[in-house]
Amino acid sequence: MTGKEKNEVFDSLPTCVADFIKLVIKKMRYRKKVRLDVQAELAAHFEDELRDCKTDEEKEQKAQQLIAEFGDVKLLAVLLRRAKKRCRPLWRTIVARTFQTVGVLILCLIIYTVWFLTGKPVITTNYVAELNRIARPASDDKLNAAPFYNKAAESVEKLPNDIKELLQKKYNEVTPEQKQLMEKWLTDNSEVFELVIAGTQKPYYWQKYEAENNEVISVLWPYLADFRNLAYALRWRAQLRAEQGRYEDAFGDIKSCYRFGQHIKGDVTFLIDQLVGMAIERLAVQSLRDVLSEHGISSAALAKLQQDFEQMIAGEDFTVSLNFERLTIYDEIQRCFTEDRFGDGHLYIPRLTALSSIGMGTGGIGAGDDESFMLKLYLITLDEIKAGLRVFFTHPNKQQTMISVNEFYDYLEKLALKTPAQMRAEEIDVEKETMQFIKGNLFLETFTPSLYKVIELSYRIQIDVEATLTIIAILRYRKNIGGYPKDLDKLIVASYLKELPMDPFSDKPLVYKRTDDNFILYSVGPNFKDDGGQKGRVKKCTDEGDWVFWPVLKND
Repeated sequence: MTGKEKNEVFDSLPTCVADFIKLVIKKMRYRKKVRLDVQAELAAHFEDELRDCKTDEEKEQKAQQLIAEFGDVKLLAVLLRRAKKRCRPLWRTIVARTFQTVGVLILCLIIYTVWFLTGKPVITTNYVAELNRIARPASDDKLNAAPFYNKAAESVEKLPNDIKELLQKKYNEVTPEQKQLMEKWLTDNSEVFELVIAGTQKPYYWQKYEAENNEVISVLWPYLADFRNLAYALRWRAQLRAEQGRYEDAFGDIKSCYRFGQHIKGDVTFLIDQLVGMAIERLAVQSLRDVLSEHGISSAALAKLQQDFEQMIAGEDFTVSLNFERLTIYDEIQRCFTEDRFGDGHLYIPRLTALSSIGMGTGGIGAGDDESFMLKLYLITLDEIKAGLRVFFTHPNKQQTMISVNEFYDYLEKLALKTPAQMRAEEIDVEKETMQFIKGNLFLETFTPSLYKVIELSYRIQIDVEATLTIIAILRYRKNIGGYPKDLDKLIVASYLKELPMDPFSDKPLVYKRTDDNFILYSVGPNFKDDGGQKGRVKKCTDEGDWVFWPVLKND
């Protein structure tokens, strides 16, 4: 309908009627075509009613009466709009309702997204201070070995390249000239090793942890690599002294090395400290076996050595401690989840993105080591779309994540008390069971490490130590009795050994066999199979073959 046609509709009607109809149409606020139809219908209605009027005055009076009968203009417009909506086709109603619903959902999504992205974490606990409180077992700093070790580490922090290369080599792999070079360096730096030895005589060891912004993941371990070099140097000095026949001094260095490792491993330390400490302990007992295999030690010296080692390991807990790892996750929960105006906290994307992009994934089940979290959200694949939707709508909140973390670490602590043989007998699927705690939680998939191998390693260190003590007892027996014992029970009966060394991979004593002029002592290893003392080597930590502790192989 053109503008001219619109005006023609009202030509035969009084001005008050035209104004009334126009106002009604305006108040309808509906589609243009429908409004024009209603306008034509109202005009036709008034024309029919006014047709019988003779004069303009009579038309005006009749029109006013009809307008009054229609009542409120706004209400009339609403009723007309509703009537037209009821009369429209079903498909048009469905389309309209669909668009309305989509519009409402989009609006809600925008509001929710703004709310989601504006949430901020609130730091309530200084976990670095908590770590320092827990790590310190005594109030007297004079009882702490750490200052001695740290000062010694500073002295070897920048080792000459030739010395650094020699430290990593085994004693039987170097030339006489290299031995002389190492002996000179050890002599020139004897005060460094006196610091280490002085530290091993202290009853406690604790470091003061410092971190940027009090973030536990920013805690630095500046000396761990240097600690390992110090341990290598002690091993070297012990073997040089043994070659010179200074067995007491050699054993003193080996015992100091082991005590050094015990301190670093500690009872309340980070997992990385424990791994370095266990590595140093293992280096000490391996070096001891090397010396025992190369030199004929008197029975009296062996007896004292065994007694000293038994005293050192008395009460030692070889179980891995995860307390600091748990507190690390606690700290990240308060940084990676928001403190909402309502609800229990949702993921704080910027923090998780930053950590994922710098490789904070720890090898946990389901962790994405090669792709950052935000990249996962942007890749247009079904899995990434699901991940994005999970983050925004279904991801466990702060409280639920905290519960899962505690369940995860409680499970690992219970698992650490079981030997590998027990886990195998009970058919425990570690990966499957840990997935129950972290599945569907991107935070836990990023931050929970796969710790089964670490737990297994703790048993390796324990059996390494116990096997070495058994070897000392066997060598003592041979020197005193005149031959190797028929079985390990003979050592118990003759009071050379307090208890049998149990193999955690069989829950039976280590395998001991006499040979023509020697003996063999080994563990069946993580393949849980007795391979007759073949293949696997303790140092390699492979999952194939047996772990042979004696005889010591030159290329092991």
